[in-house]
Amino acid sequence: MAVDRAATHPLNRLPFKSPMVHGMSDSTVAILEILAERPRASRAELAEATGLSAATVGRVVDRLRRGGVLREYSIDAIGVGRPPRLVELDEDSGFVIGVDAGGRTLRAALADLQGTIRGRLARPTRDPSDRNAVLGDLVALIEDLAITVRPGAVLAIVAGISGIVDHDAGRVLLSPDLPGLDGFDLAAALEARIARPVAIDNDDLLAAIGEATAGAAVGCRDVVFLSLGYGLGAGLILGGRPIRGASHAAGAIAYLSPGRLEDRASGRAIPARYREALAGRPVRTEGDADGGPIVTVGDARTVFGLAAAGDATAVRVIGDVVADLGDLAIDVAALLDPEVIVVGGGLAQAGPALFGPLAKRLAGALPYPPRLAASALQDAAVLHGASSLALVLARRHLAGIGPPPRLRSDPERTALQLV
Repeated sequence: MAVDRAATHPLNRLPFKSPMVHGMSDSTVAILEILAERPRASRAELAEATGLSAATVGRVVDRLRRGGVLREYSIDAIGVGRPPRLVELDEDSGFVIGVDAGGRTLRAALADLQGTIRGRLARPTRDPSDRNAVLGDLVALIEDLAITVRPGAVLAIVAGISGIVDHDAGRVLLSPDLPGLDGFDLAAALEARIARPVAIDNDDLLAAIGEATAGAAVGCRDVVFLSLGYGLGAGLILGGRPIRGASHAAGAIAYLSPGRLEDRASGRAIPARYREALAGRPVRTEGDADGGPIVTVGDARTVFGLAAAGDATAVRVIGDVVADLGDLAIDVAALLDPEVIVVGGGLAQAGPALFGPLAKRLAGALPYPPRLAASALQDAAVLHGASSLALVLARRHLAGIGPPPRLRSDPERTALQLV
């Protein structure tokens, strides 16, 4: 399978190192993290980078080398003495799969232990209201990627689901885009079908992780990802920690008042607002119940295009929508004080017509406005975030820590806990 060179960003740049090492398992994770960041290192460099003793590093390296996870070799040296030896990951010794499950499209990516995306697949979602159909499509997608590598080489799978997801329990609580999965123990069902460790999470949170590891927020520990598309959602990382909330609903910006923000400022709402403004009263489109006159307007992109062409109604509607989204950005920034707000989703394609006013509103309203950035990964953001989380689970698997999919963050640790 050809390597996706456009998506070979390292998936390990977010600072989620293990700051305290207490046993062989934690030592293994720490060494695997270092070797995922750099192509190769000597045992002495590994000891220095992890704070482990030379003896501990030696034991971990020897065990992983015997298991085929690491390679160690000598390099030519000038002078007297033993030539230095370097250790590197055998990137083909294990793989992970990240999945992005949306109401219209199912996407999956295969990544090696170095974080390189080796292949991607995408298929339409056949029937988002049919639980068995969605489960079957996910299983087929995952297995079609898994068969491209040797049997047993896929170590972990993470799926991003549109909606409210209980990451710890592996259950989908509420998914307007995939209603067939509501209340479903999806992770357990996938594990039973494919016999590999599986975790699930909210897709917007995974998009935030993707941007922080390989996109527009690399190196940032306080990140907000705003998904502005047909629906609205947000992924939050604060102090290097993914924020999921007490009810697993953190980032559900669709419900922000007054009213419901998704009904005023989403890709679904924009053409509806334009049609209503054009007719002066509520209108309908083909297929709707009886209402006002039928007005053909297309999608949100059409309305942005009409506004750019000078259509007075479209200019007014887009102005109102951007004002609503500007209020959203201001409120999020004032409450969370992120380093960067990354904007993705279909509305981000509006470019300067959206980002210009948002940046101006942020700069004018806040003493310390965050950086505003367009998603660098676009429709691959969730895949990168899911792969990044799956890599964490894979390292734990290689270290003998498990079971990997049902882990809770340790509140005593300060580094990013993706699980």
